[in-house]
Amino acid sequence: MTIIHHVYGANIYKDAFRLHVVFAAVPVLAILILSYRTMLASRNSLLRKTSSVCFILSAGLSAIAIGVYEGGYNHLVKNILYFGGVPVQILNRLYPSIYELPNDFFFEFTGILQFATGVLSIVYARRTDFRKLISVPDKK
Repeated sequence: MTIIHHVYGANIYKDAFRLHVVFAAVPVLAILILSYRTMLASRNSLLRKTSSVCFILSAGLSAIAIGVYEGGYNHLVKNILYFGGVPVQILNRLYPSIYELPNDFFFEFTGILQFATGVLSIVYARRTDFRKLISVPDKK
């Protein structure tokens, strides 16, 4: 979601700086996929535990940095304040020139979806028993 959001934003706002998130998100996505697959498939206890730590740290950082901060503060809160009638002068102080006030539905919608995805990831993680995921299955 964040890759789509930032590529789209870089395109519509003619701002290549927004692509820095993509260059960070692609390696994090690769780490998430590889560490999750290794965590589930490995029979080596140390490798399984190491991959689970990599997965949990990268997923947690993603959920907080992209989900809560980027999606929550940069989009959800900004839209609530903007459409709630907060004066533009205040919004410009809260959101300096690097940010855009809401003017594109798809950009703001995908931004808010990052928050929803982050929150759902946190809720799912709280329900998951990671001890079962990292324990090495019995050999039969």
